[in-house]
Amino acid sequence: MNFRVAVSAALVVALAGCSSSSGVYRWVPFVGKGKKDQSNTAIAKVNKTNPFGPITGPVFYGLEMRVKVSPDVVRLSDARSLEVHLQLINRSKKQVNLIFNDSRKYDFILRDVSGKKLAQWSDDQPVNQTPGYVIINPGERAEFVGNVSTRDMVPGWTYTLEALVVGYDRMRQTVQLTPAMERSATAAPGPAPAAQRPSPAQRAPAPKPANR
Repeated sequence: MNFRVAVSAALVVALAGCSSSSGVYRWVPFVGKGKKDQSNTAIAKVNKTNPFGPITGPVFYGLEMRVKVSPDVVRLSDARSLEVHLQLINRSKKQVNLIFNDSRKYDFILRDVSGKKLAQWSDDQPVNQTPGYVIINPGERAEFVGNVSTRDMVPGWTYTLEALVVGYDRMRQTVQLTPAMERSATAAPGPAPAAQRPSPAQRAPAPKPANR
């Protein structure tokens, strides 16, 4: 009898650990609390031959987040939108599974200095209610791309671009953007060109004296 009670209690605890706030079951890598593992998951040692190089971004559930914005120098006169790349690199020793309630897997949000939303990539994207998932093996990556409008941006002002994985609140990364000041379209007036004197060959011949 005690054995059955123990097994039932273990099942309840396991289900509670797998459920998310939305009531949908989601697999998340186990988070250890030992002294040797103070991160979200055990991170594999990065060797010199790793094609992704050293870890430069935040790591959540063993996945390193990297955000890249194109163009590197934002000139509003040349770029009506920004192309944003979100990379998830598996830095752990295990396969990582990300499960989503629908077709929305990632998003990009542009905000001004006060936190006001200026543009959001998902606003113009259709939503499919079919659940989806992303599987990333150790040493591999998943990459997501989206465009964000620059319509409400002003040269010289600073903005925050947030990249996030939908449904995983901790998986967020922000970058600061400051559009370059525009160059003047009209060139400054230069000195007037000097008047050219005619060459001796171009001078008119002297008049001949009249016959008397």
